[in-house]
Amino acid sequence: MSTTNSFDTPSELTFERSLYIGGQITGILYGIQLVVYCLSCRLLLRTNSSSSTGRSGANFYIIYGAVLLILWTIALACNAVFGQNSWIDHRDVQGGPAAYIGENISAVYNTVGTTAGVMLNFLGDGLLIYRCYIIWNSWKVIVFPIIIYLGGLSMSVLLIFESAQPGANFFVGHAVDFGIPYVSLTISLNIIVTALICGRLLSLRKDVGKILGPSHAKMYTSIIAILVESAALFTVFGIVYVVVYARKSQTSIALVQVWGDFCAISPQMIILRIAMGQGWTKDTVGQLTSPTMFTKNSDIDPEKGERFFDLQKANSSIGTAA
Repeated sequence: MSTTNSFDTPSELTFERSLYIGGQITGILYGIQLVVYCLSCRLLLRTNSSSSTGRSGANFYIIYGAVLLILWTIALACNAVFGQNSWIDHRDVQGGPAAYIGENISAVYNTVGTTAGVMLNFLGDGLLIYRCYIIWNSWKVIVFPIIIYLGGLSMSVLLIFESAQPGANFFVGHAVDFGIPYVSLTISLNIIVTALICGRLLSLRKDVGKILGPSHAKMYTSIIAILVESAALFTVFGIVYVVVYARKSQTSIALVQVWGDFCAISPQMIILRIAMGQGWTKDTVGQLTSPTMFTKNSDIDPEKGERFFDLQKANSSIGTAA
């Protein structure tokens, strides 16, 4: 058998290591996603079993989470097959694993995996835009994000088409000409929507504190709550990835896998908060922004956590959020 490592340049070895490391991290995060999804389903079904409106909302989030999980499974399986072919089944091809990877990165199953990953991204972005609408309670706020969303969707179609051509590569060549605009648009969308959600939640922190008291308000306006509701980690990983990808670094293959993982994890964490009755809903924001909120309830003692509306009940009505 030939010594295949002798065919690999330092750049090729970096790409292979990045592909392998990204796959291992993805496997860990996939397990986390599976656990969070099952927990969310359990809570959604138990909390809303007595209400037809609640059941319809719960069913939406259960199906949405299932679609995320299926798409992630497809992408993960395609990457696993690619790794097996590259490093085990065809490791003795002329030029070694690096040559096989370069020749087959546009294979059909890789294109399917790439498409599944892109679909994950746009499903996650779609929910994030909707959550922004829920928290702001206004369509005007999300008009610009929707325009960016559609622009990114257009670029992603061109990217998938180009990267599926024989001999094409998602990370080099003409595919990058579409990939950079696609990634830049979707990351810009994430930054804008994350900033809008964070700003809104921070601005409502004082109002929530007046009604619920500081200790109870933490459930809705704590740092963790803001990070989850705004999908901040998803945005941070995206910013790092777009910088590395634009520089055509071989390590971008690892970063894109982790970023793609958070396309599913971030929405699922939001769903888990909703299932736990801690997510923001239209009722929550509507009550907080009502002009009569304080005039009708000036005798409420916020330190005791008393409320003129049952905020917890509003959040557990999943149908309102869906």
